Order: sequence, then C-alpha cells, then structure tokens
Amino acid sequence: MKLRLSICIVLALALLCGCGERRATVDDAGQPILFGTAAAVQTKTFDPTDKSRPNDPSTLIKVGNEVSLFGVWLPDPDDDTAFETIFYNRRLRCDNVYYSDPLDPLSFDPEDQNSSLWNYDPLEYWKNTGGYCFTAVSPYTSGDATINSAYELKISYRVGSNSDLMVARAYRLEPTGGKDRVKMDFKHVTSAVRFLFGTSSDEGDKYQLTGFHLENLSPRGTLTIDSRLTAPIDFSSTGPDYPLDWTAGAIGVLGDLFTWTASESDPSKTVTYPDPLAPNDPDGYTQMGWYYMVPHTLSSADGAKASVVFSVSYDGQPAVTTVLDISDCELPAGADTWQPNHVYNYFVTVSQSGAKVRVETTDWDEVDITTDPFMFEG
Repeated sequence: MKLRLSICIVLALALLCGCGERRATVDDAGQPILFGTAAAVQTKTFDPTDKSRPNDPSTLIKVGNEVSLFGVWLPDPDDDTAFETIFYNRRLRCDNVYYSDPLDPLSFDPEDQNSSLWNYDPLEYWKNTGGYCFTAVSPYTSGDATINSAYELKISYRVGSNSDLMVARAYRLEPTGGKDRVKMDFKHVTSAVRFLFGTSSDEGDKYQLTGFHLENLSPRGTLTIDSRLTAPIDFSSTGPDYPLDWTAGAIGVLGDLFTWTASESDPSKTVTYPDPLAPNDPDGYTQMGWYYMVPHTLSSADGAKASVVFSVSYDGQPAVTTVLDISDCELPAGADTWQPNHVYNYFVTVSQSGAKVRVETTDWDEVDITTDPFMFEG
C-alpha cells in the first residue's frame, strides 16, 4: 500500500512539473503563431497596368499556393547562439483569398496582409519570452531549401523551372511585439529577363520568328541566407537589411536555355512593327515571355558571353540565324551583371541588313537594394 502511494505521489509531482514548464514557455491563452503574406507591400504600389515588369500578384497570393516556412525561437534575442527550431520547411498554404468583387479574380488587395488566409499544421504557439526569427520561401520546395550547421538557409534554384523565387523575413520580440498575425513581406530574389522582337520598318507581316534560345548562361545557382536574424528588419529606401548571397553555377552546363522552334502545333511568330512614338511599350513587340534567371555575371572566365540566338524568315525565304551578344549591353552600373530584384527588357530590332539589341532595366520593386552583400561567381 505504501509503495502504491509513493508511486502516485511521484507521478503527480511529475505531472505538476510538466505543466509548470509548459506554462512558463507557452502563452496562457494558447495563442497560435499565425502568418499573413503580401506582395512587396512596403516597396511599391501594385499597378496592374505596369507592363515593364512581371506584375501578377497571384504568383504568391492564390488559393492552393504553398511556401516553405522556417523559424527559430531565441530565449535571449541578443544571443543567436542559443535557439530552438520551431519551423523547419513547414508548408504554409493559402486556403482563401478575399475578393471585394466575387466575379473579379483580381479584385483583392495584394498589399493587404489580411486579403488572404494562410494556414499550416500542426499549430505552434507563442512563448511569453524571447524573440522569433521567421523566414519563408516561395514557392514551397521539399528538398531545395536546407539549413546547414551554421544555420544558413541554402536555396538551390534551377532556371529551367522558371519560377518567381521570393523570400520573406520577419522578426518578433515577445511579449512587447504582440501576438497578432506575423506579416511576411516577400521580395523577389532572381532577375527577371524578357526578349521583345520588333522590325525597323513597317513592311506588313514579312518577318517571321522561327527559332529562339539563350546560351552561355548559368542555369542554376544557390542563394544563402542567415536564418537567425537578431534585429528588427528596417524596410527603408535602401531595402532589407539582411544579406542575400547568390553563388552561380557553371555557365552552360545544361546547354541552351528556353529553346523554341516553330512547328505545326506551335507555328512561327509574326515580328511586329512597334509604334515609333512608344519605343519602350512592350505591347508593340513580339514577346518571348518572362524568364526568371540566376543573378550572375554574363561573361565567363573562359571568354564565353551570354547570347540570344534566334532565327527569322523574311518574306517566305529560308530563315537566317542571328547570334547577339547580350553581355555587351550597357547595364545601369556599367557592368555585365544581372542583379537580384531587377528586371531586364531586351528590345531586339530586326531588319534585312541584320539585327541590334538594347536593354531597358528597372528595379522589380521600387526599392534600391544595396548590392554590396550580393556575391556573384560564374
């Protein structure tokens, strides 16, 4: 009898100790950690008429979309050496989008953190002390985002996937930071590139584009982020204050990129004559889509230069193939380098005597991201 009583007392004490430990670290109200996402909410006003850059908020905010979620809890926010992993590549999914007009799929406000509902399971709950560092990667990846022993988040990116890779960071100090929904403001981290073809004179439909590809470019790269940010993010005019390091893979290891050849099922494309009064209006050109590229230097150590290769037939004659060196196009910094969060529109003008190319570039988001933390290797 005494033995049974002793066992009961020990079990009761164990249960009490367990409850006391949980109450010391978990919010008494049991408030779950919830998230809200927005498309570059603090960097630019969403403008659906802007044609100079990819401008589709549904790339991120759309029912069924998923992002990879990482997060750590820091018992002492001033010491990032002691931490507890809360999220490791957890799926954060968009379960609902709230439209002001149910019949208009673009009537939601992509800049409103509450315009969409994001969930994950199982739920995690706020602790009453310490700080939190959150990182999210869009789109979700099961194996291309990993964390090494230094707790650096490594994201492998393949250009052939042609996905708009975005990253969001957030910091929360408890309890003064509150336990409301964590705002995850996503930033583009690749380079967006597009090729637009036009004729030098109005000769009707005499020019037909029959082939296209890019060569001497890096088809893959790795983005490295320190996932234990220990200071609040300042989204000022100079952009996010956390470093993003891109390392480009070997140039041309997969051969040509985005190869297209006209066929019976996908016929040749008429090269249009752009409005001479609107030389930068993409609608006046034949467009070859948006390509999301690894930021890197466009010429390699062995002399290979990034090029666009295309074939054009004039007035029904056999197509002529042209190779244009795009690494010689003058970029804003005067360097032949594609920068993260930048957009490059290459305008290619064809004529009977040949072709020429010029580039117009702009920030993807209207924010001047400091380029010093970015490292490129090719």
